Amino acid sequence: MEAANTSQKPASPNSPNGCWDRHGYRVERIDQAMGAPTRNIYGPDGTLVLEDTDYDEEMAYCREHGLLLPSED
Repeated sequence: MEAANTSQKPASPNSPNGCWDRHGYRVERIDQAMGAPTRNIYGPDGTLVLEDTDYDEEMAYCREHGLLLPSED
């Protein structure tokens, strides 16, 4: 039996996941019986910074807190 490939493509640097990884935030994914899972985001010190969040809220937080990399225009 062949082993499953568990390697994942790294997150885009300016996606929420890229920002969280780069700055030491922790993402808690919460599965739901119906619908998409929700996410709670914890800061590097362990405090809850976003609860039951979505992509737009996460991007806004990254922008407001300077977590995005400068664009390469």
